[in-house]
Amino acid sequence: MSAAVGKPLERVDGRLKVTGGAKYAEDFRPEHLTHAVIVQSTIAKGRILSIDTAAALRAPGVVAVLTHENAPKLQDKPQSGGGLGGNLGEKLMPLSSDAVHFAGQHIACVIAETLDQARHAASLLRVHYQEDTPVLDMVAAEPNATFPEKALGGDDAQHHRGDVEAALAAGDIVKVEPTYTIPVETNNPMEPGATVAAWEGDHLTVEDATQAVVGTRNVLAGVFGVPRQNVRVLCPFTGGGFGSKGHQWPHTILAAMAAREVRRPVKLALTRAQMFTSIGHRPHTIQKLALAARRDGTLTAIRHETLNPASPLTEFVAPCGAVTSKQMYACDNVAAINKLVRLNVGAPTPMRAPAESPATFALESAMDELAYALGMDPLDLRLRNDAEKDPAEGKPWSSKHLKECYQRGAARFGWKNRKPEPGSMKDGDLLVGWGMATAFYPGKRQPSSAKVRITADGRALVQAATQELGTGSYTVFTQVAADALDLPVDRVTFELGDTDLPEAPFSAGSCSAASVSEAIVQAAAAVKAKIPGLDPSGSPSYSDLLQRVGLPAVEAEVSVKPDDPKIKAHNVHSFGAQFCEVKIDPLLPFVRVTRWVSVVDGGRILNARTAESQITGAIVMGIGMALMEHTVYDPRTGRPVTDSFADYHIPVNADLVPIEVEFIDHPDPVINTLGCRGVGEIGITGAAAAIANAVYHATGKRVRDLPITVDKLL
Repeated sequence: MSAAVGKPLERVDGRLKVTGGAKYAEDFRPEHLTHAVIVQSTIAKGRILSIDTAAALRAPGVVAVLTHENAPKLQDKPQSGGGLGGNLGEKLMPLSSDAVHFAGQHIACVIAETLDQARHAASLLRVHYQEDTPVLDMVAAEPNATFPEKALGGDDAQHHRGDVEAALAAGDIVKVEPTYTIPVETNNPMEPGATVAAWEGDHLTVEDATQAVVGTRNVLAGVFGVPRQNVRVLCPFTGGGFGSKGHQWPHTILAAMAAREVRRPVKLALTRAQMFTSIGHRPHTIQKLALAARRDGTLTAIRHETLNPASPLTEFVAPCGAVTSKQMYACDNVAAINKLVRLNVGAPTPMRAPAESPATFALESAMDELAYALGMDPLDLRLRNDAEKDPAEGKPWSSKHLKECYQRGAARFGWKNRKPEPGSMKDGDLLVGWGMATAFYPGKRQPSSAKVRITADGRALVQAATQELGTGSYTVFTQVAADALDLPVDRVTFELGDTDLPEAPFSAGSCSAASVSEAIVQAAAAVKAKIPGLDPSGSPSYSDLLQRVGLPAVEAEVSVKPDDPKIKAHNVHSFGAQFCEVKIDPLLPFVRVTRWVSVVDGGRILNARTAESQITGAIVMGIGMALMEHTVYDPRTGRPVTDSFADYHIPVNADLVPIEVEFIDHPDPVINTLGCRGVGEIGITGAAAAIANAVYHATGKRVRDLPITVDKLL
């Protein structure tokens, strides 16, 4: 029987999706359903003096109006952390106070028989505020910045080794000291946040658009003060998330609150405009880099200082240099500094490679600037400073084939034909630019469980409470189980998205594939050990064996943790190389990406088709990051003014060209049995830098402030 893992198997859930059979959160319609609409603050800071609900309560179909004056008080559950999820997007419970911390904060919830009735009634609310002056300017707030010790996922926010200042002040070095800025970018999956909630006594059932069914269950149980086994969260499909649905947000809590208050099921779905204030965003960052090298290109100093904003309601920090510059290149003197200020804006949240994506834009752009200052090829500079072991902790890499990524990517792209001088390559009247950058993202595993059940008809049912975000979870875990059980793929059914199933981690941090696959492999071994007469060396006939001993089925559930000393003794990372071509008309300097090659070392690839889709999608997001995405706030009110797809630009098909993706398919011998690492986020790292570097090569203009728009090249 041929192995399924690695094959470009078509998505097992593909037919459901293209025929409309896949059920998303808003598709659930229990009996007696009511509809909720959120009312949001129009000021960025202050207090609510009064909310006049009389007209709304008289409106047709209205069931209830909840405000801070009549909403039930919930338990202020602290963030639980951990790979299962369970992290509050905002620390403040919804409708718990008259205080307003940002424009768009949820201040009321209207429940009615129909969505139109709820919307109409919501428009009738009259809110009176005491308005205070908000803090909206990150640069002006910098004197009050703090230096957090920890950041996203428990990573250190600060890192120092060697003597950076002395190395930067040394003689006979080449030095660059650029500053890079990234604006607010808003997570915009096709499916907005949505929740359907229903209570039966003290038991809660929730259909939720989430990246963490177990985490959502844990948070809801905590805030409503019920046992976890009393809460069931269902999410058979999520229409994208990119990090925005990894936390648990007030709209989900409000839906459950409203359902308990009206004693009927409640559906609450965010509008596209509300997505810009209610479910996180990539924060605006200012990154100051200083790189020094000897004249042969050997790095002698890296200083990477990042100014991060946070909301008054969150502790989120994306520790840019502390997860990239401290270990991407061999260098003895490194300082990664993260500063935090608080602004009256909605809470930031992870967005695909939350620290690594902005950090690699800055570091890899600075490496390109250093290469030009040295008169070196940008690829040669990176090869010279390749780190053979983790330079921050001295640990060996679990598996690293970055040099092979560089070499194969350069050959496939034709990098040797690049003319180094900016503006020297043309296609007719068009300027041609070639740029490259390194991709870098950690390989992560979290605790996970799985159950395998083999029935007497020779079929297998495999279950884990993971999620399908469009990443291919249904498909790759079916393949893993098929191989582990020596069964054809069509004899295996994989179920997910239900907290009644064995606990699995959130789908974030590129951890799902490495975590859940290991649980499946171990559960498959455990169930096979229970079958009498099974010959481990031969092809099993489960049907014959089970019928022979009169067993209708046999099952096993296993929980695994990444506590292997071998894992702790290594640094586990994925690597890659991005090569990009742009063409620009000098009369109207609109940047068009015309060619892309990405070579990725992501460990063993579970499915060549879905993995390529992940890298391609991430690069498309990188194109949006580099050239288009920018959430603009009104500087007076703090409200987003680009809160629709008409004004917030993301790449569409007409913006794209075929993206060539190649994998260095070498199993990682440390991370798990299969040697697989997640590839959901590695593809966006370095992408924006490759574009910016190509733009400089084409035009001679270095744009350090994303996005790279026409006005910045005139």
